[in-house]
Amino acid sequence: MAKTAKQLRYLRARPEDYPAILEIAEPFYPDVNNHDGQKGFLDRRFSAPMLDAINTRLGLLVAKDENHVVLGFLGLSPFSFDSPSPVVEAMVKALQPCSAPAPFIFGPVCVAENAGGLGIFKGLYAAMWRFLPASEYQTGFAFINEGNQRSLNAHLIRLGATKVGSFLFDGERYITVSYARSK
Repeated sequence: MAKTAKQLRYLRARPEDYPAILEIAEPFYPDVNNHDGQKGFLDRRFSAPMLDAINTRLGLLVAKDENHVVLGFLGLSPFSFDSPSPVVEAMVKALQPCSAPAPFIFGPVCVAENAGGLGIFKGLYAAMWRFLPASEYQTGFAFINEGNQRSLNAHLIRLGATKVGSFLFDGERYITVSYARSK
């Protein structure tokens, strides 16, 4: 039986979810054999301690099926200069001064290769708004490598995010997008 969006649950990750999250991310690293960049990619390799830092700072959301199998994840971080990620710090610096109301960082987002077409990408973002208190988090920002056309299209076209700028980090150009809470 094919999975449907109705059978999916979105919730905050627990440490026991970290191995599944790392497994989902693995095919999307450019240094992996048979990597298909057309399917999107992740710039930085994650570890369980990095996932725990994301989850502790603001949150790491997962999509799970009826068997509690993790099918996707979305990281959330405060909008601050004390990020453990230097590329996040570069984006925050590029966005200064930031006049957006109640800003935060969203991403990375990743959906398991075998879970495409289930609406998980949009589902994780809908769950994000339910998870984050409206009084504290109104405008999300993310960065996407300009060579990652699939991710750019997913955020700008499917999600309705807005391109707000770009910045250079480690010789790579990143596009900054924002996504505001609907009223």
